Amino acid sequence: MKHILFLMFFSVVLLNVNAQQKKPVTVKISTPTVQCEKCKKTIEDYLKYEEGVTNVVVDFKQKFAKVTYLVDRTNLENIKTAIANTGYDAEEIKADTDAYNKLPKCCKKPSK
Repeated sequence: MKHILFLMFFSVVLLNVNAQQKKPVTVKISTPTVQCEKCKKTIEDYLKYEEGVTNVVVDFKQKFAKVTYLVDRTNLENIKTAIANTGYDAEEIKADTDAYNKLPKCCKKPSK
Protein backbone atom coordinates (compact mmCIF):
# COMPACT_ATOMS: atom_id res chain seq x y z
CA MET A 1 0.00 0.00 0.00
CA LYS A 2 2.83 2.40 0.83
CA HIS A 3 4.38 1.77 -2.57
CA ILE A 4 1.15 2.62 -4.36
CA LEU A 5 0.75 5.87 -2.42
CA PHE A 6 4.37 6.76 -3.10
CA LEU A 7 3.96 6.09 -6.85
CA MET A 8 0.79 8.17 -6.96
CA PHE A 9 2.48 11.05 -5.14
CA PHE A 10 5.55 10.82 -7.39
CA SER A 11 3.36 10.83 -10.52
CA VAL A 12 1.53 13.96 -9.37
CA VAL A 13 4.85 15.70 -8.66
CA LEU A 14 6.20 14.81 -12.11
CA LEU A 15 3.06 16.04 -13.84
CA ASN A 16 3.23 19.30 -11.89
CA VAL A 17 6.90 19.86 -12.79
CA ASN A 18 6.21 19.25 -16.48
CA ALA A 19 3.26 21.64 -16.41
CA GLN A 20 5.42 24.41 -14.91
CA GLN A 21 8.11 24.27 -17.60
CA LYS A 22 7.85 27.16 -20.02
CA LYS A 23 7.87 26.70 -23.76
CA PRO A 24 10.96 27.90 -25.63
CA VAL A 25 10.89 31.42 -27.08
CA THR A 26 12.52 32.38 -30.38
CA VAL A 27 13.85 35.90 -30.92
CA LYS A 28 15.60 37.68 -33.74
CA ILE A 29 18.58 39.76 -32.58
CA SER A 30 20.22 42.33 -34.84
CA THR A 31 23.96 41.64 -35.20
CA PRO A 32 25.17 44.47 -37.47
CA THR A 33 28.89 43.73 -37.12
CA VAL A 34 28.72 40.10 -38.31
CA GLN A 35 30.74 39.88 -41.53
CA CYS A 36 31.33 36.27 -42.64
CA GLU A 37 31.05 32.52 -42.01
CA LYS A 38 33.72 32.74 -39.28
CA CYS A 39 31.60 35.30 -37.43
CA LYS A 40 28.57 33.03 -37.78
CA LYS A 41 30.46 30.02 -36.45
CA THR A 42 31.95 31.97 -33.55
CA ILE A 43 28.57 33.16 -32.28
CA GLU A 44 26.80 29.84 -32.86
CA ASP A 45 29.55 27.86 -31.12
CA TYR A 46 29.66 30.26 -28.15
CA LEU A 47 25.91 30.34 -27.61
CA LYS A 48 25.68 26.52 -27.66
CA TYR A 49 27.16 26.65 -24.15
CA GLU A 50 24.95 29.48 -22.86
CA GLU A 51 22.55 28.08 -20.28
CA GLY A 52 18.97 27.91 -21.55
CA VAL A 53 19.81 28.41 -25.23
CA THR A 54 18.40 25.54 -27.28
CA ASN A 55 19.08 26.70 -30.85
CA VAL A 56 21.07 29.40 -32.66
CA VAL A 57 21.16 30.31 -36.34
CA VAL A 58 23.19 33.33 -37.45
CA ASP A 59 22.51 34.87 -40.86
CA PHE A 60 25.57 37.00 -41.65
CA LYS A 61 24.11 38.27 -44.92
CA GLN A 62 20.94 39.59 -43.26
CA LYS A 63 22.91 40.48 -40.09
CA PHE A 64 20.76 38.84 -37.45
CA ALA A 65 20.82 35.89 -35.07
CA LYS A 66 17.74 33.77 -34.49
CA VAL A 67 17.96 32.35 -30.97
CA THR A 68 15.62 29.93 -29.23
CA TYR A 69 15.86 29.78 -25.45
CA LEU A 70 14.04 28.68 -22.32
CA VAL A 71 12.69 31.69 -20.43
CA ASP A 72 13.03 29.98 -17.07
CA ARG A 73 16.78 29.46 -17.67
CA THR A 74 17.95 32.73 -19.30
CA ASN A 75 16.67 35.98 -20.79
CA LEU A 76 17.14 38.18 -23.84
CA GLU A 77 19.63 40.51 -22.13
CA ASN A 78 21.88 37.58 -21.15
CA ILE A 79 21.88 36.35 -24.74
CA LYS A 80 22.73 39.79 -26.14
CA THR A 81 25.53 40.11 -23.59
CA ALA A 82 26.86 36.69 -24.59
CA ILE A 83 26.97 37.79 -28.24
CA ALA A 84 28.76 41.00 -27.22
CA ASN A 85 31.26 38.90 -25.24
CA THR A 86 32.22 37.14 -28.47
CA GLY A 87 33.20 40.48 -30.02
CA TYR A 88 30.06 41.44 -31.95
CA ASP A 89 27.38 44.07 -31.42
CA ALA A 90 23.97 42.72 -30.41
CA GLU A 91 21.33 45.40 -30.95
CA GLU A 92 22.03 48.16 -28.38
CA ILE A 93 24.79 46.21 -26.60
CA LYS A 94 28.22 46.97 -28.04
CA ALA A 95 30.89 44.34 -28.54
CA ASP A 96 33.39 43.70 -25.78
CA THR A 97 36.57 45.55 -26.85
CA ASP A 98 39.01 42.82 -25.81
CA ALA A 99 36.99 40.12 -27.58
CA TYR A 100 36.66 42.31 -30.69
CA ASN A 101 40.43 42.86 -30.80
CA LYS A 102 40.99 39.08 -30.76
CA LEU A 103 38.74 38.47 -33.79
CA PRO A 104 40.34 37.52 -37.12
CA LYS A 105 40.88 40.45 -39.49
CA CYS A 106 38.04 39.31 -41.79
CA CYS A 107 35.58 39.55 -38.88
CA LYS A 108 36.33 43.19 -38.07
CA LYS A 109 34.56 46.18 -39.53
CA PRO A 110 36.44 47.71 -42.46
CA SER A 111 38.36 50.85 -41.51
CA LYS A 112 37.07 54.09 -42.96
